[in-house]
Amino acid sequence: MFILTSHGDYAKATLASCQMITGQLDGFYPVSFNDPMGVDDVVAQYQQIIEQHPEDSDVTIIADIPNGTPANAAHIFQGSHPATKVYAGLSLMTLLAIATGTEPDAAFAQTAELAGEVGKKHRVQAAKTASKPAAVPENHGNPLVNVRVDARLIHGQVATMWTRSVAASRIMIVDDEIVQSEVQKATLKTAVPGGVHLSILTAQGAADRFSKQQYNGQRVFLIVRDVTMLQKLVDAGVAIDKVNVGNMSMQSGATQIAKSVAVTPDDVAVFKHLTDKGVKLYHQMVPNDPQADFNELLAKGSK
Repeated sequence: MFILTSHGDYAKATLASCQMITGQLDGFYPVSFNDPMGVDDVVAQYQQIIEQHPEDSDVTIIADIPNGTPANAAHIFQGSHPATKVYAGLSLMTLLAIATGTEPDAAFAQTAELAGEVGKKHRVQAAKTASKPAAVPENHGNPLVNVRVDARLIHGQVATMWTRSVAASRIMIVDDEIVQSEVQKATLKTAVPGGVHLSILTAQGAADRFSKQQYNGQRVFLIVRDVTMLQKLVDAGVAIDKVNVGNMSMQSGATQIAKSVAVTPDDVAVFKHLTDKGVKLYHQMVPNDPQADFNELLAKGSK
């Protein structure tokens, strides 16, 4: 059990922001300290949470700052619950790491290492981590372990949830326009998780490499923002069995068919082409969500 506590509603908002990336989390409970509450009121809230969830015996309290009332209340609570661990320095970065399985001590150390100006420091850290890649399962089948349509490309859900869920050793961005933009390529290199390789290719370039079996033994997570890239890949002979249509932004002429998916008539034509080629289409925002049949969403959205 993790109790997140702060002055005002910061803890509640941080948890809500985290769940935008991870989906609904179990075992995380926010506590807000507002005037005219006192320290005893905060302690009582901690006590109420553990009484309502007696099955959660391990309690960790993460406060916003040390020596503030939420943290002081945590220390008082710890006096009658000595097994409770108390931390200070609640942030989205730290919470996201904890929510995806990192132990709190390691999560805080990771935050301290990565915090600061985004840029060179993060690229150096990513390169350092990449020199000691995390062990991933051997892959003797199709190197494509996940194919996703996502207008945001590499973002929180992709970098933390999906890459870990599919144990990807390489993220591949296929986009004929991004290949020509040094700025966009540099941004993607900064966003890729440490220890994971990155390829940014045109559709033809990716198809050529797959045909030469350059990624055999790897676990490739392929992401596109433009569904026509998938049509080009499939027509070039790349073995794509299924596609997760995760996020497509609203644009002129588009119809929203799911919370995060809006499609144009041109998109629908591409999806029909993929279906005719035997590609299974589904919609799944985060790994813990159930898969929804994408063609059923399209059919409902067209009515």
